[in-house]
Amino acid sequence: MKIVQVSTWDVPCGIAAYTKALRSAIQKVSVNCDVLPIEESRMKYMTSDEIKEYLKFIAEKLSGYDVIHIQHEFSFFTGSYGLVGSIQYFHYFLKALIKYKKPIVVTFHTEPYFFQNFSGFKGLITKKILRAWWQYYIAKLFTAKNKLTAIVHTKTTRRIFLDSGFAKETVHILKQGVTFSPDTQSIDDHEKLLIKKQMGFPDDAIILSMFGFISTYKGYLTALNAMKVLPDNYYLLIIGSPHPNAEDAALDKIIGFIEEEKTAEPTRNLYARVKLTGYLSFDEVRYYQKITDISLSPYIGGTTISSSAALTWALSSGKPVIASKIPSFKELNEENNCLYLFTPDCANELAYTIQNMKLDSQKNTDIVINGMKYCEMNQWSNVAKKHIDLYQKLSSSVS
Repeated sequence: MKIVQVSTWDVPCGIAAYTKALRSAIQKVSVNCDVLPIEESRMKYMTSDEIKEYLKFIAEKLSGYDVIHIQHEFSFFTGSYGLVGSIQYFHYFLKALIKYKKPIVVTFHTEPYFFQNFSGFKGLITKKILRAWWQYYIAKLFTAKNKLTAIVHTKTTRRIFLDSGFAKETVHILKQGVTFSPDTQSIDDHEKLLIKKQMGFPDDAIILSMFGFISTYKGYLTALNAMKVLPDNYYLLIIGSPHPNAEDAALDKIIGFIEEEKTAEPTRNLYARVKLTGYLSFDEVRYYQKITDISLSPYIGGTTISSSAALTWALSSGKPVIASKIPSFKELNEENNCLYLFTPDCANELAYTIQNMKLDSQKNTDIVINGMKYCEMNQWSNVAKKHIDLYQKLSSSVS
């Protein structure tokens, strides 16, 4: 069986990393799995006709594989034509593939956010138009007859896709894979203290960490406002950098917040208690995980992600995780009891939750154990096996 993944590749991108980890795990069980990169950076300079020619060219190259697996993000098919363009071009791509009568799998990494509430009359009209386009151009294609299968990561996302018009039998839930290392926790208090000293932290420092690409929706300002309430021995590590292809002002706002506090409250030294690491390698991230006391995922209200690599990094740190009550995190916690949850955008509640956690409490221990169990259960080797089982099932139904 020859599998091919269509994704961004060898670029700083969460989905490129996802694809690399999935492909590696699939290949370890001797299943052939190639990657055909989709060059998002090239497409933004293409005309509409050129994008269609490019997607037709990719489709032709995919025709020789037994199973075609597309890692979908709206921006991959946008070019310079916005969300409407993304829907149209993805429709064109799927139609070009359907004619080859091969099983086509699409992992949707983002929910169609235009199914959420829009404010005002203009927003309502926009929502109706986008919903109609999505249903006509995308949802109606997902039928067993077309050999199209959707993968989503949560029950909530499955419901949203079914509500949008996908045939029930075409939507499958497979959890996001986790880069799991059981030795993450293997550090004693003495070694942890030494590492903290080497990194310039005082002995009584309590380290709060946020992982992943820096984006506004991850709630950095909520964490920073919580830091204003917390005692001076609390430090916030922002581990990561902005996504190279994103136009997001999150980093600028973080820096601006710190500079304002430097002027307004110089005695609190908040500016000295927030550290930005920039982009880090895998080994460097693991190093920072070891000195972390509490991991934070304070995503803003209304965030419509189906899963979060940043949250899996936090869970795999072997430290307690505090996350906001967005739907995907609430569902995860209902199933695994592995998070402390707080109301999105509520900095005081976040600070209260942090301060009232006893680092040696039984609840903390249980939450960490449950989080590590979740990571072990959904490590890439296990998730890859579920993908292979699905590929084989789809292939056998064709032959």
